[in-house]
Amino acid sequence: MTSHFSLRSPLPSSGATLQDTVSAWWTALEGHVASEHAQMHEGQRGAWQGCLASHRWQDAVWMRQRRREDPLLYPLSIYRLDPHAWRHDTAGNPLGWEALAARLVPYAADLGFTHVEVRHVAEADAGVAFARFVEACHVGGLGVIVEWPLAFPQTDLDAPTSLALAHDWLALLHIDGLRLKPASPESDGAALGRFMDALVAQVPDVLLFVDDHDADAAPVAARALALNTHWSRATQAYLSEPPEVRGHHHHRLVEGLASAFESHFVLPLIDEQSDDGDATWLGRMAGDTWQRFANLRAGLGFMWAHPGKKLVGMGTEFAHGQGWRPAGELDWSLLDDPCHGGMLRLVADLNRLYGNEPALHHFDCQPEGFAWVVGDDSANSVIAFLRYGPEGTAPLLAIANFTPHVLSGYRLGVPALGTWYEVLNTDSTFYGGSNVGNAHGVRAQLSPSHGYPASLELTLPPLATLLLRQGDWPA
Repeated sequence: MTSHFSLRSPLPSSGATLQDTVSAWWTALEGHVASEHAQMHEGQRGAWQGCLASHRWQDAVWMRQRRREDPLLYPLSIYRLDPHAWRHDTAGNPLGWEALAARLVPYAADLGFTHVEVRHVAEADAGVAFARFVEACHVGGLGVIVEWPLAFPQTDLDAPTSLALAHDWLALLHIDGLRLKPASPESDGAALGRFMDALVAQVPDVLLFVDDHDADAAPVAARALALNTHWSRATQAYLSEPPEVRGHHHHRLVEGLASAFESHFVLPLIDEQSDDGDATWLGRMAGDTWQRFANLRAGLGFMWAHPGKKLVGMGTEFAHGQGWRPAGELDWSLLDDPCHGGMLRLVADLNRLYGNEPALHHFDCQPEGFAWVVGDDSANSVIAFLRYGPEGTAPLLAIANFTPHVLSGYRLGVPALGTWYEVLNTDSTFYGGSNVGNAHGVRAQLSPSHGYPASLELTLPPLATLLLRQGDWPA
C-alpha cells in the first residue's frame, strides 16, 4: 500500500526560530499587526538558497502569465500521475525528476493538458532536481500541482506550521497549485476555509483543489476548485448499466448537469492504484469489448462537453486495462492496440477543442454558458445541450447517444439557421469507432423544436458523443 508523505518546508527545521516566524506570520494574517515581526535566521535562509545556488529560474514568462489569468475563464485540463508508477527506466526503476521531465512534458503537452498533478511528493524532493522539473514543465507550457496532506488537525503539525510549509513550497519551488487533503473525514471545514483564505492572501495566484464534500469551505473569491467526485461516481455507475436499462438511470446524467454550477467544479476521470487488479473505467463499462471502448469514448466526449474543468488520472487517457500498481508502471505496450491508441487520440482532440473553443471553457463555472436542448429522452438514452462562450464566439451543440443503436432522423432544436458541422465524433474510425455520423454537415431547417426557432435532423452514431458547430462563425 502506497504511503502518503507529509511535505516539510524546504527550510531547515531547527525549532524555535522557525516556529517564532510562523506564529508571527499567522498573527499577521489574522489581521493583528505585531509590533515586531520575527525574522528568519540567516543560516536557515542561506541553507535553502545555497541548495538552489546553481539553479537560475527560466520560467518568468509562465509566472507572469499565471498572475494575469483567471483560471475560471481559461481551459484547465489536468493530468494526474504518481511519478514512481508512471514509467520506469531500462533497469526497472522509477524515473528521476530530470528523466521524468524529459518524457512527461512532451507527452502531456502534446495531449493538450494544461497542468500535471504530481502525487506522493516526498520531503526529500525539495531540492534542485524537483525545481528543475517544475521549470521544465513551465517552459513546456504545463503548470504543476502537488498533493498537500493537511496534517494540522493532528497534534504534530498545527495550522500555522502547515500554512508556513505550504507557502514555502509555493514560493520557493514555483508550484502552481495544491491539492488539499484533510487529515481525516472529520477534519474541521471551518479550519480548512481559514487555511485557504490565509494561503491565498499570501499567494494570490495559487490554485487550490478540494474534494466536493469540502467545497463549502472553499472561499468563493479564491482560486479554489472542488473535485466533483459525485459526478464521477454517478457517470461511472450509469455507464456500467446495460443499455437496455439505462432509461431507468437517466436522472444520473440530468442531475449532474443540473448541479454543475453549485461550486467551481473539476470533473475527475481517474483510475486509481490497485494492488489486486481492480477494474478501471474501461473494465466497468457495459457490453462486449467494442461496446466497452465505445462507452468510454462516449463518456469522455460527454465529460469534455460538460461544464467544469477536467482531470484525468494516468493511464485513463489510453484506457489502461487495470488500476496502476505502485510497484510497477503503466502498460505502455497497449498503445500498439488500435482501440487504446484511438482513445489517446481522442483525449488529444478533446483537449484541443477544449482549448480552442471558448464555448467549452469560458463559462465552465457559470450557468450562462449552458442551455438544455434535450434532457428527458430516457427512452433513447439521449442527452443534448448547448454550450456558449462570450459574445461573438460560436456556440456548440453536444449530443450523447448512450444506446448501441444508430438513431436516424433525430430532431434537435438549435438557436440559428445555417449548416452545422461535426467538430468531434467519438465514433470516428480515427478513435476506433464505426464512423457513423454527419460528415458533410447538416443544414438547419426553419422548423421550431425544443423551444428553439430552428432544428436539425441528425444521425446519432451508437454509443457516441457528437459536438457540432454552426459553420457561419469564423474558425
